[in-house]
Amino acid sequence: MYNKKVKIELETEKSKVIKRIVDEMKIEKNVNDESAFETLVTTIISQNTSDKNTIRAVKLLKKEIGINVESILSVDKEKIVECIKPAGLYNVKAPRIIELAKKIKYELGDERKLDLMDDYEVKEFLSKVKGIGPKTIDIFLAFKRGRDIIPVDTHVSRVSKRLGIANKRDGYFEIRKKLEEIVPEGERLRTHFALIMFGRRVCTAKNPKCTMCPVKEDCPSSEQFLSS
Repeated sequence: MYNKKVKIELETEKSKVIKRIVDEMKIEKNVNDESAFETLVTTIISQNTSDKNTIRAVKLLKKEIGINVESILSVDKEKIVECIKPAGLYNVKAPRIIELAKKIKYELGDERKLDLMDDYEVKEFLSKVKGIGPKTIDIFLAFKRGRDIIPVDTHVSRVSKRLGIANKRDGYFEIRKKLEEIVPEGERLRTHFALIMFGRRVCTAKNPKCTMCPVKEDCPSSEQFLSS
């Protein structure tokens, strides 16, 4: 009984810390009006790059080729590479986009059939595409279907571990589970964006800006960085 009470108190404190970060980052809820295929392509392009570079690459791809299955398969890889160069890793991302388009065309016949699948079917289908892992699938489910989950990218992972919400050795699903236990339903996607922004602006991988951190008093890692 005592251990359960302590656990609840700790989770409440961690929940308050996350809320302060969300409030500080001033994140508004995003509305996604992209097609299912465009959401997936954008997510692939966004891997290991900034929002600014992602936006540039997506706009160029949309302008020069179009982001639908037929348009992607109507051009050669080099054309796609040229469009997504601003986002980097283009020789890795272009083949993944093409593979996704082929899988949808030859196994589903129509990209709109993605919208008719239930979540389990979507996970099964997408997990067989090279380069699409749990994070991309969760982003698709959260952005496109409004599922109440917290996709975990490198920033979300780093911040969660530094705050003591997750352990250093925790993997993707352990981190997501621990975050979702302390973030109220309806606030999880906003929290995802807030933690990413916080990780980019404040809790950076190198030289985190602990002196300007709004939760430094509650962060078990701040003393380590402030004293170095």
